[in-house]
Amino acid sequence: MESFAFFNGEPSFGINVMSTKEENEIEISEAVRRFVDERQATLPEGVGLTAWADGSFYLKGRLNMMLENMAMGAVLVFVILGLFLHMKIAAWVIIGLPVAFLGAFMMLPVPFVDVSINIMSLFAFILVLGIVVDDAIIIAESVYTYTEERGYTPANIVAGARRVAVPATFGVLTTIMAFLPMLLVTGPMSTINGAIGWVVVFCLLFSLVESKLILPSHLAVMKSSHGPKAGFADRVDRGLKWFIENVYAPVLERAIEFRYATLAFFVGLLILAGGLVASGLVRFVFFPEMDADFVVAQVELQEGAPESLIRDIVEEMDAGLRAVNEEIKAERNIDVDVAQSLFAYVWEGAKARMQVELDRSDDRPVSPKEVEQRWRDKVGEIAGTKELKFYSSMHMGGEAPIQISLKGNNHRLVEEAAEELVEHLRTYDGLYEIKSSASAGPEELKLRVRPEAEALGVTLADLARQVREAFYGAEAQRIQRGDDEVKVMVRYPRAERKSIGNLESMWIRTPDGREVPFGAVAEYEIVQGYNVITRTGGQTAVTVRSNADLAVAEPMRVVAQVTEDFMPTLLSRYPGVTYDLTGSSREERMSLEAMGYAYLAALFGIYALMAIPLKSYVQPLIVMTAIPFGIIGAVIGHLLLGMTLNAVSLIGIIALSGVVVNDSLIMVHFVNRAISLGASPANAAFESGKGRFRAILLTSLTTFFGLVPILAAGGMQASMVIPMAVSIAFGILFATVITLILVPCLYNIVDDFRRAVRLAPRVTAAPGG
Repeated sequence: MESFAFFNGEPSFGINVMSTKEENEIEISEAVRRFVDERQATLPEGVGLTAWADGSFYLKGRLNMMLENMAMGAVLVFVILGLFLHMKIAAWVIIGLPVAFLGAFMMLPVPFVDVSINIMSLFAFILVLGIVVDDAIIIAESVYTYTEERGYTPANIVAGARRVAVPATFGVLTTIMAFLPMLLVTGPMSTINGAIGWVVVFCLLFSLVESKLILPSHLAVMKSSHGPKAGFADRVDRGLKWFIENVYAPVLERAIEFRYATLAFFVGLLILAGGLVASGLVRFVFFPEMDADFVVAQVELQEGAPESLIRDIVEEMDAGLRAVNEEIKAERNIDVDVAQSLFAYVWEGAKARMQVELDRSDDRPVSPKEVEQRWRDKVGEIAGTKELKFYSSMHMGGEAPIQISLKGNNHRLVEEAAEELVEHLRTYDGLYEIKSSASAGPEELKLRVRPEAEALGVTLADLARQVREAFYGAEAQRIQRGDDEVKVMVRYPRAERKSIGNLESMWIRTPDGREVPFGAVAEYEIVQGYNVITRTGGQTAVTVRSNADLAVAEPMRVVAQVTEDFMPTLLSRYPGVTYDLTGSSREERMSLEAMGYAYLAALFGIYALMAIPLKSYVQPLIVMTAIPFGIIGAVIGHLLLGMTLNAVSLIGIIALSGVVVNDSLIMVHFVNRAISLGASPANAAFESGKGRFRAILLTSLTTFFGLVPILAAGGMQASMVIPMAVSIAFGILFATVITLILVPCLYNIVDDFRRAVRLAPRVTAAPGG
């Protein structure tokens, strides 16, 4: 079989250098490049050594992007704190970040954790940037407000910290609880879940220690924090107090007064958010596609195709890529080649893989997806190919997004059903490279023994053996030639084994030594053969696969429509044929189930944790109402940014559940305290809302602005983490409104029901009844 390779049109030989999990990819890249530079000087003229497809270039770009965004997020968090609190307090709060981060770094190499510094773990640090200071903000803001009223003394600092210590501690624990189930999820998402989950858990644990034990001591040794603020910060402080008294307080008062209408309004928003997803306005694709660093094409010839054809096809595809490159340069009026390098490898004389490295600059004029689509259109269909596919993105599910397996005992029925399913899938927009795994091979001769041959003792095995030896040959001996062993085969001369007529004219030897004509003892049939017949559980299995343009088609929605509307009709026409979802389609359902169980576990854990400080089974439910309404913000965020909901978005929503309840927990805690001092539920909720407005706003803004750099980053480097950032950032903003408006209303609605139950007349049985 012919095998060869070329690089940018010249004959070449390629070596892949890959790192293991224990090795540093960047260091290996530098070592390879040093070797290439040193070896290049010793090579003869006309021979070159080139390092290309260096993955460390993209890794360093992503690491730098994450580190820059982390620094920018920390600056934004500090600015927000400085505007709403005194700059001294903001400085002590922000010091909690390195304490938490260094503690997490210390724990990551622990054997049962084993998380390296990569894209996802760095994103986790950015994700937790605004969350990790939440409990410190609550402690510091409580101290600031308490000492503002009673004087800045160590005793008042301790008292200010203690009044929120319990809810703030359990707030952090609920956030940890939301992330813990992520460590138990398996499947394609497990790597992402593990890296993010461990980083967040460790950061929050160390921040808990810092905010409760270290921060109060820092505040105590500091001089009074109630000195004059900078001019702009003072205006912000006065503006905030004016907003609370003149805007928020009247709105909250009216909302509590008309609390049932307020609840109905927010429930309507929740239904609207569900309608946005169900209608397709906010699209849902579970396994997202992320732009890869290269564009790849693969081709495989049909059985029996001449080996010279593969070279012609590779050259034709190379010419098509060059034409696309020139068209893009002309359209964009640029001089730089979009397709920088092309490496092609041919093996077995029938298969080829072409890998294209694109322009690596940040301002690349076209996306890899556009190059892929234009190259596919330019090449078109090629005669003689069994498979021809192009791809420029990494599909998180690992395989084609739509895969349906048909099974049955009758191979013909299974194959015909598969072909009909292929034709049906071709009616959907956005689906391409639709194919069946049924692989037709060359034609075969099917032999049968006549009934009269049985009397002569001729069996089907005898017949097949003699026909095979006549046309293929029987091994007579083996001859050793150097290191090779040569078989000597005995068979009919070439002229007597060229046609079906030669078969019909051959003679078959019976067990008693007689020879009879082939037609006297056997008959034959020419049938279509198969290269591969796959069996599962003893049944023939044929898999139908389809790629999808995720900007047009939602694989999960397509699969649901096919299985509900088309498959019952199809199977009724082919009795004995059944179907299963396989590959990526099956992984979607299994991953959704696993995430659903993880979400339920997180909700149960959050409920149990909140029941401890609240000492109630009902009040945790009030606090947890922020969770579904926080999802509204996540959905609206995806709508505003034109993004698709996917598995990474769902991870963000699960994480959001632990974050959004923190402020609600403290709100309910303060309402309970006010009621214990004699206030009515309505007044307690009203005053608690006003008193906690600054802390709730601060924790939400720091979380949001900590993620703003990622939201604004865009591009390939940040594409894999932006959906999670959108879910948390926009979810926390909407949950702030829920905490400040709906939670006080719900508290009073629950109180209404309690009073109604207490005032309801009790029905007792008459004596002797």
